[in-house]
Amino acid sequence: MTLIPETLDDINYWDLDMFVTGSPHAAWCIQREQSPVWWHDKPGGEPFWSITRFDDCRTVLGDPRTFSSASGIMLLDDNLLANPGASVDDFQPMILTDPPRHQPLRRTISHNFTPRAIAKLEQEIRSYAEDCLAEAADRREVDFVADIAHRIPAAIALSLMGVPRDRWDRLAELEHQAVTRNEPEFWDTEDQNTSLAAAQMEMYGYFAELVQQRVAEPGEDLLSQVVQGEVLGEPLPWMQAVAEAGLLLAGGLDTTRAAGSEGGMLPLLSHPDQLEALSADLSLLPSAVEEFVRWASPVTHEARTLLEDAEIGGTQMRAGDRLAIWSPSANRDEAHFPDPYRFDITRTPNRHLGYAYGEHYCLGVHLARLTLKVEFEELLKRFKSFELVGEPQKVRSNFVGGLKHLPMRLTPR
Repeated sequence: MTLIPETLDDINYWDLDMFVTGSPHAAWCIQREQSPVWWHDKPGGEPFWSITRFDDCRTVLGDPRTFSSASGIMLLDDNLLANPGASVDDFQPMILTDPPRHQPLRRTISHNFTPRAIAKLEQEIRSYAEDCLAEAADRREVDFVADIAHRIPAAIALSLMGVPRDRWDRLAELEHQAVTRNEPEFWDTEDQNTSLAAAQMEMYGYFAELVQQRVAEPGEDLLSQVVQGEVLGEPLPWMQAVAEAGLLLAGGLDTTRAAGSEGGMLPLLSHPDQLEALSADLSLLPSAVEEFVRWASPVTHEARTLLEDAEIGGTQMRAGDRLAIWSPSANRDEAHFPDPYRFDITRTPNRHLGYAYGEHYCLGVHLARLTLKVEFEELLKRFKSFELVGEPQKVRSNFVGGLKHLPMRLTPR
């Protein structure tokens, strides 16, 4: 198939090169127009119903009793179908649970993510951002993704779990390898399965040691709260806490990284009027952050499994069918977003699905918003100009997207 599809027959969402070129937006536009609910059985992975319209995506996300997360929220390509152990853990994190277990599991730590609780973290977040940007100011030329958009949310997530600072860089690297498992640049070996298994073993092995320490000597950090939590009247198995540790890191890292780079800095560079307006008025940052998230839509797809027969968009589906919602498509649905392909930091309302919806609405939404707000406040205060010095490069993935490199020159004020 061509990388830029011209018809529905040309679209194959297993062709990851299409996601690197940026042409999936053309595919989603074609699908929204011609067949918004489409049975995708192209070679490369499991067949599934592809869902592209905002209303249909929100319907799926809002009904966990029909559309289950328990069998995995990531579509399985040929590689994972042949090696299912690479994607399935003995104890699934809360993101892979349905009612009635999901909400009780979520409540073990949700009080840490209320607006009031997150507001108390602002100075800590600002301190990490200041340290990171001071290094960037000394260097002048940086990879915005690796040196800024990655480091700040990683520091926040790992500090909240009480991970010692000397382990931050390695754990963030391992998490990124696991989430962007189809990107060869991040493999430690030439074989994807070997690299993925090694990254997961090292990361979860470390978290297993850390959880055991918290069992013996709990503290005030998030991991200690998970260890001491109960779900449906039963103590949480320690291996469940290990799974949640991986989720807390993944949920706070790659998505915020993508929103800050592909959703924030890159489009600001491409739209100098928007960058100028934001630099002149930092009070625009709350609405700008929502546009960053809509624009990037970091979680490219979320998969579900039907527990019973259902109808979506006039299309009948059967129990056991797999389906995927495409958030970047939903967030550019002309029926909900006027001029959806225009980057507008003042867009209001901006009720996108970048934080999901319903039962699995992002637990860390307030933390993500504050992190991005502080990150760009500090960037715009410290630097007077931003310049691309190389070609932006996208990660090779149809699950969590974003950029892998954004070479820039930063000029301090």
